[in-house]
Amino acid sequence: MNTIKEKKWKQHNDKFKKLLLYGLKNGYIAPYDDALIEKLRNIYEGGIPASILLLSDGMSNGYCYDRALLMSKAFLEEEDDVHLLYVSIDSLRLNPQFTNCNDPLYIDHCIVERITKDGQSLIYDTSTGLVYDKKMYWFMEHPIVRKTNSKSSIMEFIKFDESYHSENIEKEKENFSPLILPMIEMTYGRPNEMYSMLGMELLQREVEYFKKKSNYDSIFQKIEKDIKRLELRK
Repeated sequence: MNTIKEKKWKQHNDKFKKLLLYGLKNGYIAPYDDALIEKLRNIYEGGIPASILLLSDGMSNGYCYDRALLMSKAFLEEEDDVHLLYVSIDSLRLNPQFTNCNDPLYIDHCIVERITKDGQSLIYDTSTGLVYDKKMYWFMEHPIVRKTNSKSSIMEFIKFDESYHSENIEKEKENFSPLILPMIEMTYGRPNEMYSMLGMELLQREVEYFKKKSNYDSIFQKIEKDIKRLELRK
């Protein structure tokens, strides 16, 4: 491997870690707060609320297009402005794993920019699960913006998408939650699952909240009965 690329990658990681700690300590970077999580409880994809999907690293990291769109839905009914930014960033651009790839879109990344009504610019990076002051994010990642989708274009896309792919949330809860939730529960405590770490445990909280709200136990029992019925027919 090219030693110059390795050196640049190491320098980026060292700088990123220091700036991350500095940003968290001084309020330039923050985890998702309860006000945001509460909004995400009412946004669904595949029968699972965004409050679970976006707190799960396994369900978010590497799926930035879908998850950034999901996050943007939390701000569409507010006075705040919101954009989807398609960018290249140092964390992908300098990664030796991707530098030899001939497809420039292979390192494409999608983030949410939210401009609050008081003029604050925030970046939501669903792959890291954190909220950044825009200037801080730009200093850390040096994004090059390829494309921007405005609030109105996001709303138009969602309207178009739902008109042709209308979701029956209750049906999808029955079909998918018994498959997906156990997979998420298996990740609790893993090093990359910061929202499930001891002392935070927001992911566990949201899973349990959803289970109670959706009567998950009865859904699971129904599936078990259906499986037994099928087994008896063999």
